Amino acid sequence: MKKIIVMSSLLAGAVLLFSGCARNMSANSYSAKAISGQAMESYPCTVLSVRKVMIEESDYLEDNKTGALLGAVAGGVGGNMIGQGKGRTLATGLGALAGAAAGAYAEKALKQQEGFEYIVRLDNGKTKTVVQGTDTILAPGQRAILIEGNGRARLVAAA
Repeated sequence: MKKIIVMSSLLAGAVLLFSGCARNMSANSYSAKAISGQAMESYPCTVLSVRKVMIEESDYLEDNKTGALLGAVAGGVGGNMIGQGKGRTLATGLGALAGAAAGAYAEKALKQQEGFEYIVRLDNGKTKTVVQGTDTILAPGQRAILIEGNGRARLVAAA
């Protein structure tokens, strides 16, 4: 029973740590540091197409080092609670390897979010593509405003 409590505590701590890893792709939030005193450009446009996409922090599992490290520690501790002698050593090593893989996959999953890819035609005739979170939903044919500035673009519904 004590083993289960220790493993549950380690996994709960890892989940809490990772929950802060997801990037906010909301059209409705701004970083005070990024916009303080900065002007942005706004362009009237029409939405041409909308497509649901998955926004990922990285394409590579190796980029999830924190998850792998915490998973290895949790798996190693869990494995160390099994057996005795060489069996315990083997269980510790296998637990650490399995934990590292599980932790890396868990971190990758926590860094993903659903979003929309919008293709819009600006009133000046140019076509642009914007990817953002699902908090603002626009439909093809709808009028919108493209806001660009500080290395970021977002779409909002036109009034």
